[in-house]
Amino acid sequence: MNMDRNKKKPPAGDMNTRTMNPRLLFCFVLLCGLSGCEPEAVDEAIPWQPFDVIQISSNLPKYVPLKTDGGVMRLDNGGVSGIIVYRKSASEYIAYEANCSYQPNSACATVEIHVSTLYLFCACCSSNFDLPTGYPTGGPAWRPLRRYYSSVSGSTLTITDDVVE
Repeated sequence: MNMDRNKKKPPAGDMNTRTMNPRLLFCFVLLCGLSGCEPEAVDEAIPWQPFDVIQISSNLPKYVPLKTDGGVMRLDNGGVSGIIVYRKSASEYIAYEANCSYQPNSACATVEIHVSTLYLFCACCSSNFDLPTGYPTGGPAWRPLRRYYSSVSGSTLTITDDVVE
């Protein structure tokens, strides 16, 4: 007696389903691997607020922090949340928007100068930013701070609302 004859053969679709599942799983894993299965690094656009040209005389006592390389201070008259000025050298100053680049439309998205004056931070999202570059060094922020055009002539620093890309 042949036992194979008594076995029921699976319907034709069942065999394909069994072999299809591993294939679908492989395709899914492959697509996730290629796309990263992570959220895209996209959030709200950084707002832009025009402001009048700012001129700072480094001879004034209130701008003493900007008299030495590595000096940094915050100006409240410009930008969306103010401007942070960093002296890289006697001939190069960098002006950053004090509005955090991560979820910039949030009410608390304001970058501050850390007490050590070594970096900038946003208490709202816990991001840290490098002073010389404005690039994020920690936290969820993925893009640098907005940078404004600045120039030096003699002892006068000029900052405009022109964005440096």
